[in-house]
Amino acid sequence: MDIRSPLSPHNFATPTQPSKYRRVSGRSSQLSIPASPFMKKLGYGTGVMVYLYERSPAPSGYRSPWAIKKVNSKTKHLSRDMECRLKKEANILKELNHVNIVGFRGLGQTPDGSFCLSMENGEKSLRDLIDEREEFGDGAFAAREIYQVAVSVAEGLNYLHNEKKLLHGDLKSANVLITGDFESIKICDFGVALALKDDLSGLKRKSDFYIGSEPWKCKEAINGDEITDKADMYAYGLIIWEMMTLSVPHTDLLDYSTNDDSQDSSYNEDLFNEALGSRPPLPDEEKLLKEPNYQPLIQLFHTCTEENPKKRPSVSQALEALKSLQMNYI
Repeated sequence: MDIRSPLSPHNFATPTQPSKYRRVSGRSSQLSIPASPFMKKLGYGTGVMVYLYERSPAPSGYRSPWAIKKVNSKTKHLSRDMECRLKKEANILKELNHVNIVGFRGLGQTPDGSFCLSMENGEKSLRDLIDEREEFGDGAFAAREIYQVAVSVAEGLNYLHNEKKLLHGDLKSANVLITGDFESIKICDFGVALALKDDLSGLKRKSDFYIGSEPWKCKEAINGDEITDKADMYAYGLIIWEMMTLSVPHTDLLDYSTNDDSQDSSYNEDLFNEALGSRPPLPDEEKLLKEPNYQPLIQLFHTCTEENPKKRPSVSQALEALKSLQMNYI
């Protein structure tokens, strides 16, 4: 394959006096969200917490659960920035409609002024599944599963880049939601998304800057160079790598090193920082080396993680190449 060619529901008791939740925008005419202790914690990020909200059944029957992202009250120094990000994310999600993009449900405000973003719920993040697999020593995901994620994420990115002219800006396994046996695969977390020029050759607004997450940052972001759609493609390639290695890019370089004389331990931060934006190595794993269905996926990973963004494929090229391989992964 030449990539460069065109190629468990949680039940909880609803409080008798649930916290009021004022609707700012959304599909529902009235939202009432329980206090955080009555909801299952799904995860967290910088300055935010994410909870599962099991909604009461409607008269007509079952209602799907929501994921509620709330500003973390314990990080007050970040609260204003996080509220701005939640509002930005809500405004972006309202304009998106794609099977591989998490759905918007509403933006509200609690009586104490905290903002909450309600979204379609995904059962687990891809990062959760990677961690579980690593814990049980299962090795790389099956090539079929990696292919499913690669195609679905590429479909979502293709919609973002080519229809919405939008850079995700923080693509990684933690921001890919998986339902069931890879039955549903959706991109989430648009709090640092950025508008792209119509030809995708740079950011639309000169005042915008790329934030991302360090292990998934491309070289041009680290060097302060022009950011294009290819910044997402570098991170996209690393998602494939994560599913093969069950690791976080470059963090093996942060292992503790001990000085025998002083017995002081320290992180190898210099090695880690030097590696950012480069292609992490694949393990010498027999399954990856011998099974032919992994080879096109490994090639896609290699091509997407070129340090020179001009050598990376566009998402439409990657998607075309993947779809040409479809019969091998059914």
